[in-house]
Amino acid sequence: MTYRKRWLSPMLTVVGMICVCMVAIFGTGSSAYAASNDPIPGGNVADPVVRSVDIAKPAVVRIITVATGHLAVNFSPNNTVLFPQGTGKAYDMQFSGTGTLITAKGDILTADHVVNPLAALYEFAAPDIVTYINQHPGVVAQGQLSEGEVFNALLTNQLPSTPTITGTHSIAFLSTDYTGPLSVSKINDVPVQLQGEITQIEKESATSQRDVAIVHANFSINDLPLVQLGDSSAVQQQDELTIIGFPGNGDVSDTATNLLTSSVNKINVSSIKTTDNQAPVIQVGGNVEQGDSGGPALDSKGTVVGVVSFGATQTAGSTSFLQASNSARDLLQGLNLDTKPGSFQTQWAQAFNDYASSEPGHWHKAEQEFQQLATNYPEFKAITSYLTYAKTQASTEKVGATPTPQAKSQSPAAAPAGGSLQALILTVGSLLAVAVLIALLFGVIARQRKKAGAAKGAASGVSAQATSPTRGSASASVGQAQPTQASTVSTVQQSPRKPGQSGPGAQDDDGMTAFGAPPKRSSNVQTPVPSSTSLPTTPQGTISLRVWPCGHMNRSNARFCTVCGEPAPEPPTIIRRVEQ
Repeated sequence: MTYRKRWLSPMLTVVGMICVCMVAIFGTGSSAYAASNDPIPGGNVADPVVRSVDIAKPAVVRIITVATGHLAVNFSPNNTVLFPQGTGKAYDMQFSGTGTLITAKGDILTADHVVNPLAALYEFAAPDIVTYINQHPGVVAQGQLSEGEVFNALLTNQLPSTPTITGTHSIAFLSTDYTGPLSVSKINDVPVQLQGEITQIEKESATSQRDVAIVHANFSINDLPLVQLGDSSAVQQQDELTIIGFPGNGDVSDTATNLLTSSVNKINVSSIKTTDNQAPVIQVGGNVEQGDSGGPALDSKGTVVGVVSFGATQTAGSTSFLQASNSARDLLQGLNLDTKPGSFQTQWAQAFNDYASSEPGHWHKAEQEFQQLATNYPEFKAITSYLTYAKTQASTEKVGATPTPQAKSQSPAAAPAGGSLQALILTVGSLLAVAVLIALLFGVIARQRKKAGAAKGAASGVSAQATSPTRGSASASVGQAQPTQASTVSTVQQSPRKPGQSGPGAQDDDGMTAFGAPPKRSSNVQTPVPSSTSLPTTPQGTISLRVWPCGHMNRSNARFCTVCGEPAPEPPTIIRRVEQ
């Protein structure tokens, strides 16, 4: 019972300290978004990939092109057929794709076939051409052809044709990631300041070549969001990329908000290849559809490394190909376009990174920065949900007078959330502290067990001496009696150890004294006993002494040890009387 009391108290103390450390480790990490149970706008913004996609989304636009045309196909020198067949008929084409703003002034990177109606004309005419071939056996040497085979034959000029296209008109629409939900019902009613007419194809590589184009759209907003080009040569097999686009199968209704809400999909790099025209392409697997064409494929840093171009089939989830972003870099040469982030993009990236941070005061910073963006860019309505959430969090955020400043990110489009380094240091330090405390706990228990064992051994030895019939034996244990004066009882005293002292009188420090534990003593050093002058006598001049389990000698009627304060043990079965 005595042993259990001696080690229970320090063990509970150490366990309590461990619990405090564990609360500090896990409580801090979960408190950043504790002020609200609502889902955080933007999703898991602590994930740098999610964060980079969120920052890039406002710069992705939907491009809708309309045109009218017909196609004359030369099956032989003496057989040219005009499609669609019938006098005065023409294909009224409307097709959709995706583009990415790469400058703050409205310059857009897309696939050439998104803004060039020629590929669309081939696609519109292909079903009619297949029907004609099936109705006229032998018109082509290959026999019957599928729509895909006809399209490729037209694209590569294996099936010669002469296109006629009129009334081409392309418009780029800002998505709801910039505008927020729209109040109008039809896309034709979208306010003019949220759309830009594509007035110029600044440079292009034909669909049959590298299928990339850089076009200019006239937006009334002169400081637009953008995404920067990355290095496609760094892309490797098994990399995971993210595409942002407007797939046709995602158009569940024809409302403006639905049509301008982008879709985000993950794709995996299957291979890096080169076409017959020496165009570097990235083969990918994943959900890529018509409508995603021209859209960006982002790497983990949020930069464009590919442009969605074509697929083996028209079925979602099949093998698809991206044009490498380095092909777009080649087009940029000589255009003198400023692709550096503008004021809007810099502020937006900084505000979002503060929003996703874990630094003290980050909610207040994000609220202030979002509010400034909302004031300076009134058309940027998508910021409302972020601003509202930041305000809610800031209302319960406890910070000092001056929030901790956050270092500016090296790349606004890919800056990490602030505070990650501090959080890592705190976590590692706390785990080390827990490990030290656990080791300390086992050290205390082992020491107390050793001390208890030594005390039991000492008690057994004294009991054996007390039962000896010789007076000398008793004197050796408790000291020689003096007949001429009051009882004097003593043993060989050991002087307390001074710092640096060694030898018979030295205490062995096991390193635990720095944490409040009593010093450890060597097993070959006797425990000091108070001199006889401090011990009272009975009326008959007789003193009753015994050795307690703690190793110290005390009066039989003592309630606590006069040396270490240990509570009195149960009464012994043998008490040795020492007479004068």
